Amino acid sequence: MMNCPACHSEVHDRSYRCTACHRVTSYPRLCWRYRYFALVIVALIGYWTIPGLVRRWFARDFNKLPLGALVSDQMTLGWLGLKDKGWFCEEPHYKGSVLHLRHNVFQAKDVIVFVRGFTGNYVDTWGKPKVLLDDPRFNRNYDFVFCGFEKALYGDVAAFDEGAAKLDGLLSRLENNYKTITIVAHGKGALLTMRTLLNRAKDFPKKQPYKIHKVVMFSPPTENVSLSRHTELVKLLGGRLADLARIQASTDSELGRVKEDLKGLLNPQDPPGQERMEAFTRDVTDHLYIINAERDEVVDVGPNGEKTVSEAVRKLSELPTIGPPRLVTLRYSEIGGTEEDAREAKTGVKNPAYAHVSLIKMGEQKNFSFFDRFEQLLFDRIGVPPRSLSANVEQIRQSTFDRINATIFEMNRFVVDKNPMVGLCWRNISDAVNAKLQNVPEPQRQKQTEELVRQIYYVYIVLDQYAQLDELRNRGYMSADDAKIIEWKRSTLPNLMGSEVGKWMLDSNLMEYYSEQMNKDLHEAATRIPTSPSASLPGGERKTGEQR
Repeated sequence: MMNCPACHSEVHDRSYRCTACHRVTSYPRLCWRYRYFALVIVALIGYWTIPGLVRRWFARDFNKLPLGALVSDQMTLGWLGLKDKGWFCEEPHYKGSVLHLRHNVFQAKDVIVFVRGFTGNYVDTWGKPKVLLDDPRFNRNYDFVFCGFEKALYGDVAAFDEGAAKLDGLLSRLENNYKTITIVAHGKGALLTMRTLLNRAKDFPKKQPYKIHKVVMFSPPTENVSLSRHTELVKLLGGRLADLARIQASTDSELGRVKEDLKGLLNPQDPPGQERMEAFTRDVTDHLYIINAERDEVVDVGPNGEKTVSEAVRKLSELPTIGPPRLVTLRYSEIGGTEEDAREAKTGVKNPAYAHVSLIKMGEQKNFSFFDRFEQLLFDRIGVPPRSLSANVEQIRQSTFDRINATIFEMNRFVVDKNPMVGLCWRNISDAVNAKLQNVPEPQRQKQTEELVRQIYYVYIVLDQYAQLDELRNRGYMSADDAKIIEWKRSTLPNLMGSEVGKWMLDSNLMEYYSEQMNKDLHEAATRIPTSPSASLPGGERKTGEQR
């Protein structure tokens, strides 16, 4: 027994508090009593912080490695920020060379090859590839190869030709293991890609064309390159100020050779040349898409600063196509141009390569229009790799249908944001809103109607993200037990459908546009938590759905 220091009452040796005055008499005993609680707190803190620290540790170690060093799978995944441990390097990953990622569960039969341009390295030139690697539209259907041929991009013509030969070797190796190859190239990487494709065409019929699914080029040089005009580009070129003029001259020479070879290939003078042209058209140009951006001051700059393309590319863009257009030039205002101009005015520092570089920066395009983000542009053009001719036709039909619906809803959402009362043009929504607010006095009814219509469309916008997962599930591309679907069912859907607006929309049959399975999920979510006064409804997303 011991005595309390405050009231001198007797306290048991195992007790930490006085029973008379209730003061703590022994803090060590207090800590020992609650030691398990403290351990739980420490475990939770470790659960949330240690993985991030480990990823940063691996990324830091990766940055310390010299070029050409062998990188382990664990360090590669940590560097990319991937939490899915199913990814692994199909072949040894040497820093700065080629990164070939494959998933041991999905086992894709098709591959996407990314060829970098002037800026960045073989991976970070694309921003955060984790965006694609975590996207079920891509990771269920494709493996990924990131390559960079630095000497070819910054060296002379001989180094460029050597890089084209290396790319040819990579594509030849991949076509032995995959059904189709999709090539995504940026800037001078697109020029290197075209050089490789033309070299392959010269060897026809000894060598057949690659098994190309699609070729998507972002800001490719087709007419000219403007490096020496902008000394600010030195940072993007790794500080090569002394080499800027040499890079400009070699690139001009390489571009001229590609244009001449392409012109000669497309204008055959003999029967073998005609066969080469037909094979190249069938296997390459019919699958080629080019995406440019306004105010790109690096490639294809006209005399007045406007965007221009070569005549061969312009003729290509005029070929008929069922899907997206072969050549598009994105508006500057829709790729974060307004925010970039505001930054330039504030700092006084101009970035002439903004439109050229930001076009491909995954995960860094928050100011972009949804349709102009890299992953959306890419999927609109490559879609799901076809398994047969009928599947290809179905894919084109579905892509066109989805794009039309997406455009219609984006236009509708814009109008509803400007004038919410227009949203009542759909009769079922109008009837439901009028029934809900029929007893509200006239002075307040207009304002409450506008607010309710906005909330209705924000619910549709959020639900469309789940509708896309539902479509993948219905097509068999995603399991019903997929982690993303389970996560939506556990948190997002109950919070949304448990809100006052969500519950009311269910009761008013305003969810009949979705599939039967999705409606079942929504009704289950509505009964999972009590009705809350409101839901958090973001207003900046889009709804890709049917016109109501």
